[in-house]
Amino acid sequence: NLADIEALERTPLEERIWSWDVNDWIRRGWERDPDKIAIRFLANAHPEDEPLCVTYGELRHRSNQAANLFNSLGVRSGDAVVFLLPSYPELYIIQYGALAAGVACCINWMLKAETIAELIAAARAKVVLALGPAPGFQIWEQLESVRERIPASVRVLSVHAPGGRRLEETDFATLAARQPGDRLIFERKAKADDLAAYVHSGGTTGAPKLVKLPHRGFAFKCWASTLAWGLTSQDTVFTGSPLFHIAGFFSRGIQPAANGMAMVIPSALGARNRNFVDHHWALVERYRITQLHAVPTTLAVLAKNPPRGEDLSSLKPYGMTGSAPLPVEVAKELERHIGVRMISTYGSTEYTQNVTQAPRDGEVRYGSTGIRLPHTHVKAVKLDRQGEIERECATGEPGVLVLKGPSITPGYLDPKYNERLYTRDGWFKSGDMGRFDGDGYLWLTGRVRDLIIRGGHNIEPAIIEEALIKHPQVLLAAAVGKPDSYAGELPIAYVQLAKGARVTGEELAAFALEHIPERAAAPKDVHVLEQMPLTDIQKPSKVLLRHDAARRVFSAALAEAL
Repeated sequence: NLADIEALERTPLEERIWSWDVNDWIRRGWERDPDKIAIRFLANAHPEDEPLCVTYGELRHRSNQAANLFNSLGVRSGDAVVFLLPSYPELYIIQYGALAAGVACCINWMLKAETIAELIAAARAKVVLALGPAPGFQIWEQLESVRERIPASVRVLSVHAPGGRRLEETDFATLAARQPGDRLIFERKAKADDLAAYVHSGGTTGAPKLVKLPHRGFAFKCWASTLAWGLTSQDTVFTGSPLFHIAGFFSRGIQPAANGMAMVIPSALGARNRNFVDHHWALVERYRITQLHAVPTTLAVLAKNPPRGEDLSSLKPYGMTGSAPLPVEVAKELERHIGVRMISTYGSTEYTQNVTQAPRDGEVRYGSTGIRLPHTHVKAVKLDRQGEIERECATGEPGVLVLKGPSITPGYLDPKYNERLYTRDGWFKSGDMGRFDGDGYLWLTGRVRDLIIRGGHNIEPAIIEEALIKHPQVLLAAAVGKPDSYAGELPIAYVQLAKGARVTGEELAAFALEHIPERAAAPKDVHVLEQMPLTDIQKPSKVLLRHDAARRVFSAALAEAL
């Protein structure tokens, strides 16, 4: 609880963080047991797959080779190494090498080629690595299509994939093998404010922005998250999250290595491989996974596909989730099925992942995202027209969330996005809405831009979504506002049904009306979709849903006029 947080804060943070260079934390993890298997890579997320194994000694050797290669190509402190790769072991080797040599920047390889080129230019990359020609992927071909937009001074390397074509002249493994792996050939001791990474925002409301993340934030999170999540070198975790998302970059890239944990990569597509969900509990049993960690959309599917007798005794009694609020019904179903309490977190790229979490040894309070981390401050406020803090919100009163702490970004790489990002007294303005209860638990109420404003009345989408997800045949739900000439906006909802479900939108609208405490928030329409549109980080894409809502209104008006 908060008393524990305050007790921890009596010791100055400088006495907790033994090094502000995140590379030191990673190296310490490598040295715990060099013979231990660090990574097991599965070809197709199937329990019968024969894993490709990499020990910590091999990981250290190959990561040093990568760092030395980047250094030999001119990468220095502050220079970016950009990489576009699915979840092969080389992804992590390159991440650790890039962190050691300069600034690591993992770009979503599923973005449009033009956007990838823009991000490479924005990062001022010295080296770019991309998956070479390989079945099922077009990453190299995408990069080649915009090659003329990449400066000739940038060294572009290819990463060979199983079953793919090796490009000898640009092959990363061939070039890295010429470098020593027992040591670094350069000296670098990063300071707290030196940049460690550029991680781009999700781009759900526009072009992705590169977020500057210093060593300070990662070093702090290595300490704070290890403490808060109770991690040890005895843990084994799935590393299915993409590294272009902050949860993957830190909690499934840096943190397992820093703690000497065992990592299981379910497939090159990570958790996106359908087999990962279909065989999830069997994979947990085979590899003795200790912590359930997944985004809410994956957990919603798992809740509808409970274990069938698999041995899950290796799992800790708590698991982690984030990126979007976890529906209460999903959390309760998982606890019923597997005895694991899902601990929700609140975070973002700009915070170097999460800043709050439900206490692992305290009361979870499903629906909330828990209490703040040590030395991190989050509060709900009302902002004036200039974007400055007018007042703090009372207990239970929703407001805009503002933050301070060692893991908060100093800003975006492009300075045009930094205008009014902070208040005059240094609080980061999140754009998220939330309220705090009397015990300091944070309850998210949505993004400012996601509020549905009906006749001047603010409706929180979460009220609608939580009601619909209670229906046993609903897998995913998302609420948005549709344009209305009288009220401005009216609430509507989109749902994806569970496999084999048969229920109509009209029936779901009636169900929602019964379960939503606020009559004005009851959705006017519920649209049943075969597939919910998701962002790259597996959140329902409300941008696309709002576009669809506007299209439906326009089409109806046009038909009426004709």
